[in-house]
Amino acid sequence: MKEKFLSLAGIVLAGMWSFSMQVSAAEAVTQAQPVRVQAAVEHVDGGWAVQQGRTALNRHVKQVFNKALDGLVGADYEPVALLGTQVVAGKNYAILCRITPTVLHPVTHWGVAYVYEDLQGNAKLLEVRDLELGY
Repeated sequence: MKEKFLSLAGIVLAGMWSFSMQVSAAEAVTQAQPVRVQAAVEHVDGGWAVQQGRTALNRHVKQVFNKALDGLVGADYEPVALLGTQVVAGKNYAILCRITPTVLHPVTHWGVAYVYEDLQGNAKLLEVRDLELGY
């Protein structure tokens, strides 16, 4: 009988210890202070630096964009936001654009224009990728 009591007491104590550990862990989670992690963006040759927070187009990026698309026909490209930059022998820009084809019944859509600016300040459009937005 004494053995059964000790066995039962051990089970109860183990259960209480397990429950107290769960409560302690839950209290630690609710009492924990938020951790602030700020992502540092490093400009590495060949790597893309994604814009953090501020995506507004500055005057220089607008000038590069306009120079690269000068003379392009078939659609109107309205630059909306700078998504990222890539340092190469010059600089690449990924720019979110609202694209409206110049046709009779245009359907406006979104795309990302990739623009290259060389070290002499010349700019050219590398490609435009349409964004597929699900319904």
